[in-house]
Formats: sequence, C-alpha cells, structure tokens
Amino acid sequence: MEKFKIGSPRLLIMRKPLKTRSWLIVEPFTDAAAAHSSGADRILLDLTGPSASWQAVSGFCRVWVDMEPDQPLSFLLPPFLSGRTEIAAERAVRAGAASVFLSGARNGAEVQRLDVALRVEEIRGGRAPGGTAIVALAHAAGMLAAASFERCSARLEGIGWEAQGDPFSDTARLARATIGLAASAAGVVALDAVSPTDDDTAFRSECLTAQESGFAGKLSRQNRQIPIINHVFAGQASAPVGRTISKTSEPPSA
Repeated sequence: MEKFKIGSPRLLIMRKPLKTRSWLIVEPFTDAAAAHSSGADRILLDLTGPSASWQAVSGFCRVWVDMEPDQPLSFLLPPFLSGRTEIAAERAVRAGAASVFLSGARNGAEVQRLDVALRVEEIRGGRAPGGTAIVALAHAAGMLAAASFERCSARLEGIGWEAQGDPFSDTARLARATIGLAASAAGVVALDAVSPTDDDTAFRSECLTAQESGFAGKLSRQNRQIPIINHVFAGQASAPVGRTISKTSEPPSA
C-alpha cells in the first residue's frame, strides 16, 4: 500500500518495508498458484522472452491479484540492446508493476533512460510519477561502469548482477564485490544473481557467500531454491521504505 502526501512541490511516496530475500523469476505462462506456493518474497514476471509470450501476462496478473491483492508483481525487462525495453516497460506499468528489473544494464544512463520511459507511461496511465521502482541488473559492461549507478535515478532501489560461468570463480567474486560496493555507494540493496547450479549444497554455499558479502537477497528461477534463499538471508535489511521524487516531468539528474 502506498501513502501519498502532497503539500509541497514534491511528492513523498511511502512504502511498507519489503522483504527482499527471494525473488522468483517466472515466465508469463507459468501457473500463478505454483509461483505463489513457492514462498518467494517477490515474483518477477519475465518479459525477456519472445513478445508472443507477453500475451499471457494479463491472465497471470488476474489470478495473482485474487491471491495477493496487496503485493503487486515486479517485471524483468529485456536489455536496451534488444530494442524492446520501452514497450516492455509500458506493458509492466499497465499491469501495475511495483518495480521493474533492467536486465543487461550497461550504465547509469540506461537507468535514467528507463526512468523517463516509466514516467511517460505512469502519466499516461494516471499513476503517480515515480511510483515504479527500478533494479539494475548489470552485466560485464555495467560492472565496469558500476560507479555510474550512483545518483542515476531516484527510482533506483537495488543493483544486481547477471552471472556467467562458475559462481565461485575469481570473476564471480570480483563481480559480487563490485556490485556490493556500487549498491552501498548508491544507498540501495544488492541482489545476487541467478545460480546455474542444480545442486542444493552448492547453492546453499553460493547463498552464504553472497550473504557474507553484504547482499540482501538472491534471484532464482527454481521454486525449490526459494526456501534455501529465505533461510540464508533471514534477517536481512528491508528495501528502502520511501523516497522523494519530483512531481515535474523533468528527467532525472545525472
């Protein structure tokens, strides 16, 4: 539930603290009841696949609202390199997204670009501008430009990374350290990447490594991994409760 206070040139959006331990990524055609039963703190509807799969979004959302009317869905957007980010953002805002995750984020400028796209769709749909949060999922270029995520947008509430290869390699350790520092500098939560492993013991070790590195939670595509994430990250800090955003249509400052 959001609380709006208007009495000055700025609008304060207040949110209840959100648990951020486990984020389950599901396809739009997934059974919503099965996703709900996973126990994930948040559901992330995947819009990175073929546009044809988006036709199932409205059906999933209708079922989800009946089960969790007070917990809006989040959406995983395709990277800007795909040329489909803005249209996916439009679909997410129309579906009432609480937040959007930008996959393949290369720098803070892309977050700013997404901020503007979301503002346009929010105004068009009659929503308060700034109500849709952003989480940037950096890939290699984004990690090299990690400092650019600081102060890139008032919407930014988290920074994560996209794993490639061995999650215990030197590259993965460097990636976690980079993302952890970038999130700390930006004052947002750090989220660990989806794991490539199917081994529960290895997965638990991966979660512990992330938790000890200061990460608040982890993304997953497997229902059975959610209880492990919730257990390892129990007691982690919640996401930011609220933030002040401009009521004007001016783009975010760099």
